[in-house]
Amino acid sequence: MDPVTHGVIGLAISAFSGSPVTLNNPVSLGCAIGAMSPDIDIVAKIWGDYVYLKHHRGITHSIPALLGLAGIITGGLSLLYTDFPLIQVFLWTFIGCLSHTLFDILNSYGAKLFMPFTKKKSMIGILMLYDPVITILAFLLIFVKYKTIGFYTMITVSFVLYLMARWLMKKKAGQIVVQHYSHGYKINNIEILPSLMAFHKWDFIINTNSHNIVGQVNMINKKVIERKKFKKPDQESIYLFEDTNIGKYFKEFTPNYHIVRFEEMEKIILKSIDLRYYLRDNFMHHATAVYDREKNVIISFFHPYKIHRSIPITEAEPM
Repeated sequence: MDPVTHGVIGLAISAFSGSPVTLNNPVSLGCAIGAMSPDIDIVAKIWGDYVYLKHHRGITHSIPALLGLAGIITGGLSLLYTDFPLIQVFLWTFIGCLSHTLFDILNSYGAKLFMPFTKKKSMIGILMLYDPVITILAFLLIFVKYKTIGFYTMITVSFVLYLMARWLMKKKAGQIVVQHYSHGYKINNIEILPSLMAFHKWDFIINTNSHNIVGQVNMINKKVIERKKFKKPDQESIYLFEDTNIGKYFKEFTPNYHIVRFEEMEKIILKSIDLRYYLRDNFMHHATAVYDREKNVIISFFHPYKIHRSIPITEAEPM
């Protein structure tokens, strides 16, 4: 989700405090700013997309950082108000911060909520990057002036039921995909992700004994569309790629990637594809490692967002 959507959700959540939802209210303002604050890791873009994507949704989205951000925001707001309920503002600001990470976990990107105890991203993957239902519920909380216990109950129950419905849709999408491919392939693993753009569609990545398959399933007509089918790489290519700095980075960056091998003149070229995000007839993120005939890495690149964007990666020193 973009920071503005996170901010709207934070502002909406502050309604549960019982205080007026206005930017003149330090509780509302703290919750809204808190909901946007974990994306402060965008400052890493100063050092380029390679560094930014490596750290995005990392330490700034963890519980220790969320507590720190809530404290800093609360301290800053305390300077702007004379009558300032410190504990209440801190609590709701932290809830706003936490909502950011939790909603990132609910979409397909995930977040490292439990850093520094683990570097693994938590990811449930049931919400789109922009979810219209969540936005409608948030606007109701913000703009309905007279809120009763029944109203809060209705919003909460609607939110929970919606998450359950999305979870069941994800499970059903997985069943449709398995049924479609189980007769021709031995499926080792299947990943179901919400579509980037369409509410009724789900993306899938299948790992079989022979192929990696990427596609999309339409939940209305149950139609399965196969976007790409890649023959699995040999073990030598996997080892060569994962032994490089770009390979280690890419393996941490995405749990689902495919390696394609080319040979040009005296060079071996390994191109890795992040299979998660397919937009405008191509995958978003790629990586390339180039080797000589003795299989020594010569140069490597990270290609964020578009294949023609190339960021050289240093291979002389370990990451």
